[in-house]
Amino acid sequence: MLNQQIRETIQYFRDNIPAEFSALIEQGAGEISALDIIERAKKAGDKMPDFALNNQHGDARSLAEYRASGPVVVTFYRGVWCPYCNLQLKAYADGYKAIQAAGATLVAIIPERPGAVDILRNSGAPQNVIDLAVEQVPFDVLHDADSAVAASLGLIFELPESHRTLLSSLGVDLEALTGSSSYTFPDPATYVVKPSGEIAWAFVPNNYRKRAEVEQILDAVALAKS
Repeated sequence: MLNQQIRETIQYFRDNIPAEFSALIEQGAGEISALDIIERAKKAGDKMPDFALNNQHGDARSLAEYRASGPVVVTFYRGVWCPYCNLQLKAYADGYKAIQAAGATLVAIIPERPGAVDILRNSGAPQNVIDLAVEQVPFDVLHDADSAVAASLGLIFELPESHRTLLSSLGVDLEALTGSSSYTFPDPATYVVKPSGEIAWAFVPNNYRKRAEVEQILDAVALAKS
């Protein structure tokens, strides 16, 4: 299960990284969890805002195009520098055929520019910060400049200073990865959208260390088709 893998990763970091790094992580995590993202975010029954973005190959994609084929699973993640995001992408790549078989299209939305893996790889960041599995995901990964789509859903937050300090010390240049100095990122929310554009299901954790499980997504897709 994805969230069990995340919990194991959290414990690994607590057991193995310097205490000052762990303190920065926990400080930022607490600040993020105190935000009102759940109250602000779009919910089931709301209309999903339309979007048109380019995927990782530079091809234009739109929500209307996806909806024409059936329910759409729209998931947000922060970037290739986030170990929990990489676990999520791997789990969703593994579950992609099941999601397709259920009749849905899966797309991921991130604030990073295409080629972010190469930028991170060449930045001097430790190898264990980089999970190259994200390069070959079998679904569209859409670049959301300045997190504009995430903002339209009420999902964005400004990365805490403690996390900026930590990432900078690890050689992660967020401005280079996103092409923006805003330091705004999306809550790792997942939505299932009906062909009509109505949100059938919304998973908004307001906690970057929790993600929707593939099984939850499949249940929500079935609901969207009922």
